[in-house]
Amino acid sequence: MDKSELRKVMKRKRSGLSAERILMYSGCIAENLIQRQEYADASVLLAYVSFSSEVNTHFLIEKAWKDGKRVAVPKCMDDSKLEFQYIRSFDDLAPGKFGSPEPVTGESVEYNEDDKCLLLLPGVAYTNKGDRLGYGGGYYDRYLKKHDSIPNAMLAYSLQQTETLPVDEMDVPADMIITEIGCIETGKEKWA
Repeated sequence: MDKSELRKVMKRKRSGLSAERILMYSGCIAENLIQRQEYADASVLLAYVSFSSEVNTHFLIEKAWKDGKRVAVPKCMDDSKLEFQYIRSFDDLAPGKFGSPEPVTGESVEYNEDDKCLLLLPGVAYTNKGDRLGYGGGYYDRYLKKHDSIPNAMLAYSLQQTETLPVDEMDVPADMIITEIGCIETGKEKWA
């Protein structure tokens, strides 16, 4: 099965979850992430803002603010690149290029050595090796290649796991997959 067909199948599978189950699973995923040292150590959370049947990230974003972390979310730029911009509330968002919530603040993340970031990845499917299937635009893959020292975690439901995925040289695997069941570590350590 090619990426396009697999994307359709997995989106349909994910969309079969009830709103109640999405909230329940998302709560478990959030708890599993919050217990990780990578979350505790991060001063900046680079999070996506969920929509549709994605793992709900609203609780995680609110928790990060309460924990004194800065939160930045992605904006799809015209040059097919992803830029993270800080938000201080959900009022800093508006529908973006693909209809998903994007920041309107314009305050881009400037990296310095004192900031420890943790990047949360959305996605459609994953393997236990960390291979991931996104939405097809390559935005996150390009971002991950450019910022390969930033630890990342894909948030997904266990039903999104598949044995294998078609991958190419542009695809960047996740460092870890956080599901409602637990965490799959792919063996890549980015923080000492």
